[in-house]
Amino acid sequence: MLELCWRSGVRLGQWRQKLHQQVGSWPLRLPVPVISIGNIAVGGTGKTPITEALARHWISRGGAPGIVSRGYRRGTDGNDEYQMLQKRLPEVPHFQDRCRHRAGTLLLEQHPDTDLILIDDGFQHRRLFRDLDLVLLDGADPLAGGRCVPLGRLREPWQNLDRADHLILTRLERCDERQLRESTSFLQQWFPGTPRWQARTEVEAVRAIDGGPGPSDPEPVHAFCGIGDPDSFCGTLKSLDWDLVGHTAFGDHHRYTLGDLENLNSKARAQGASFLICTAKDAVKIETLDRGAIGSQVPILVLEIGTSLDVAALLAIFADRSSAGKRELPTAS
Repeated sequence: MLELCWRSGVRLGQWRQKLHQQVGSWPLRLPVPVISIGNIAVGGTGKTPITEALARHWISRGGAPGIVSRGYRRGTDGNDEYQMLQKRLPEVPHFQDRCRHRAGTLLLEQHPDTDLILIDDGFQHRRLFRDLDLVLLDGADPLAGGRCVPLGRLREPWQNLDRADHLILTRLERCDERQLRESTSFLQQWFPGTPRWQARTEVEAVRAIDGGPGPSDPEPVHAFCGIGDPDSFCGTLKSLDWDLVGHTAFGDHHRYTLGDLENLNSKARAQGASFLICTAKDAVKIETLDRGAIGSQVPILVLEIGTSLDVAALLAIFADRSSAGKRELPTAS
């Protein structure tokens, strides 16, 4: 019954979208090309690393990208994804607003040289027109169990993947050959005309939270995170042969307090951990705390990740099929 209620809400939203489209009020357009990076499941599928990779490669082509996102649970300084991307891509403007068209309009007003807008988590936001819809799916479980929230993890029925321009199977490092074969076979059967891509999570560095290098060899660690899929973080650490002696999972977008750090330090010491370790999304919130107010501290490490997705090939295809009337797109140098 609960799932039926959710599906009814999704259908009502789709009816509303069609009504707006019929009267011409949606979709709203921006004067530059737009690429949406989204998914159909709650929890993480690697949207932010792929958004970052697309922005970096667009810059390498001579372009000037901007990013818009909803900013779920954002404060005055934006949410954790905003803060992380600002730290890693300080030259890329990033505006957050529930209405992504309004965010994009403000971004272009203040940064008129911007020639590409990336929507981080935009598949369900139909108000803003996009030239390319990229949808990320977990390679091991692309349909997220097959059931909608609250009984499952789907935001909308999986049949709606027919709106996607490209499907990207992510986190393949967690798949075995059978899982990957079944996932690709399913997508080929149901969405035969939609191009498919594959991407693995790549570890770029393990660093100290204060900016120094991490240990040269894996050590006993207590992991903690406040992300959509905490199991993926633990899986990555285990694949790197870190001795995971404990793990604390907070809610997605958790706002850390000194009390949280004190509890984490107590757990790590009790378990014999040499370090605490977290994701880059967690680190940007912890760095703002007065950690000096805590006594004896277990050092904190940060896991920095990227993606193996061939963004160069993807953006080359996008540039080739760019819509008429848009600004001239930069060519690869």
